[in-house]
Amino acid sequence: MRLLVTGGTGFVMSNVLRHWLEADPDAHALSVDVALPDATAKRHFAPVQDRLEFITGDIRDSGLLADLHGADDIGYVVSGAAMTPTAGTTEASQAAMIVGVNVMGATHCLELARSLPNLKRMIHVSTGSVYGGDGPDEGPLPEDGYVRPFPGTLYPITKLTGELVAKRYGEMFELPVHAVRLASVYGPMDRWTPGRDFACALNVMIHKALAGESWTVSGPTGVGDWIHGGDVADAICALLKAPALNYDTYNIAHGTAISLAELSDLVCQTVGSGSWSAVGETEIADIRGNPERQKGAWGAYDVSRLKDDADWEPRPLREAIASYASWIRENESI
Repeated sequence: MRLLVTGGTGFVMSNVLRHWLEADPDAHALSVDVALPDATAKRHFAPVQDRLEFITGDIRDSGLLADLHGADDIGYVVSGAAMTPTAGTTEASQAAMIVGVNVMGATHCLELARSLPNLKRMIHVSTGSVYGGDGPDEGPLPEDGYVRPFPGTLYPITKLTGELVAKRYGEMFELPVHAVRLASVYGPMDRWTPGRDFACALNVMIHKALAGESWTVSGPTGVGDWIHGGDVADAICALLKAPALNYDTYNIAHGTAISLAELSDLVCQTVGSGSWSAVGETEIADIRGNPERQKGAWGAYDVSRLKDDADWEPRPLREAIASYASWIRENESI
């Protein structure tokens, strides 16, 4: 049975595809994306390219997935295509595209899923951005509750809408579809793509540390839950293959919150170079945090469901950061 992934040449989904194919030498997969593989993607997929087919097209086109050949051999689907723009000008200039990809693109993927006679499981990829700032007084943020009725910008609004559509499709058509909510993801293949126009904090920190440079942080006591893209891929593939899943929704996260100050120190220690300094809220900063955000969407996410149902554990943060730094050395010019 083949795996089909939408958004397959992008950041996180390219990790999913490679992990799936490397885990099973007999596995095959389809990548559906608006972009052809760039030079970075070609290098990334080179070890498994003979078992990976690329389909190029706009997921907003209802005919793109409807016209697939060999659909009877697709047993697994990951709906991962997404527009993740920054708020403000970029969001405003791409509003219709964000809605089209994140809502209608997900719907087209669900339409495909309901037509597959041998579908075993589908994963709909969502985001922890759907959560609000409130969280439990103690412990990490669980999947039940704490979702904002109006999540703010178009990205979380459309991702939450996609979750709800997926849940309803599952009910109407008895589809084995489950949603995952990702914490702050970093790692290999994080680069500019048509759907991603920003660099996350760890991307900035590690690149600067490897170059022996310094960076500035505003709000260094602000926290986040950081998860390596390879660990996300491992989690999604584990969910696809798990004997049984007991929940509609799963968090994928490291499960712990760390401040930007602690994260900066850890990067410097792990890489062995680089430095950082704190700056005021009104000053220009390479990285910005909010000290008032200590829980909810910005705190630790509960991953006990994922551990119980898929027997999954994230790597230690230091090990994951070291792995990403090694990947950058090997694949990018610093």
